[in-house]
Amino acid sequence: MTNVSPGDPLRLLTWQYFGEELRRLREAAGLTQADLAELVFVSASYIAQFEAGRRKPMEDVAKRLDQALKTNGTFWRIIQKLIKDQGPFPPFALPFFEMEREAVAVNAFEATRVPGILQTRRYADAIFRASRPFAPADDPEIEELIKARVQRAALLSGPKALQLWVVIHETALHTPVGGPDVLREQLRHLADCVLTKKAVIQVLPFTAGAIGASVNPFALFRFEDTPPVLYTEALSNSIVRDEPETVEYAFEVYAGLRSAALSPETSLELISSLTQGTQADAHAKQLG
Repeated sequence: MTNVSPGDPLRLLTWQYFGEELRRLREAAGLTQADLAELVFVSASYIAQFEAGRRKPMEDVAKRLDQALKTNGTFWRIIQKLIKDQGPFPPFALPFFEMEREAVAVNAFEATRVPGILQTRRYADAIFRASRPFAPADDPEIEELIKARVQRAALLSGPKALQLWVVIHETALHTPVGGPDVLREQLRHLADCVLTKKAVIQVLPFTAGAIGASVNPFALFRFEDTPPVLYTEALSNSIVRDEPETVEYAFEVYAGLRSAALSPETSLELISSLTQGTQADAHAKQLG
């Protein structure tokens, strides 16, 4: 679950928050989970899952929770906002998108793929379908995910454009996500983002050695009026840290990655050269 202290200004309205509020008000009313479950016509295990942020209550259940706890529609309004704001992405990822919208600058490291905000539509499509191998070709959820991901690119344009500096491991430039043609299109898009000043990109080459294998992907968000924040993510959870010593250490790690990476100019040359042909192309020819 997201690791944000309760008083943190970056704390978000999430399903975890819903659960914490439900537990707080239930306990204040002197009710056990079983007591509340009986009042709203669900099982005690459902209440436990609601409070843990692992299950989303239906609208009618939220209304019954409001009636049982006399909250004047609070829970119903919370789930309306959550459903509206969450979009297609999982709850644990919401802090990332909220901070991305509010930040003035982001420093990020990616090890195996192109960062989402820089992905083309076809590249994003391949990523989402790889994680959903049984989804039908016309799956509306995948289409919604792709649309949301591609729309994020708008943050890199305009008078208050997000300042994005990314270190990408060379692995991502050779992994044929979606096939050679999709990868080539993606590499051209990266080059275009650099040339149009939408992002600064440095490639961490294979020759950098262990540093590329010792650091997991992360992002450092900088804001206009609040301290910087570190964001990291695993398979099904995220961690947001804003302790000064933790964030300072993360910036030191990032400085090491930048130092080991190719310069922005040399990185652009490498990316541009790969748009003419990648290792995936050569492998495909060998198989042919």
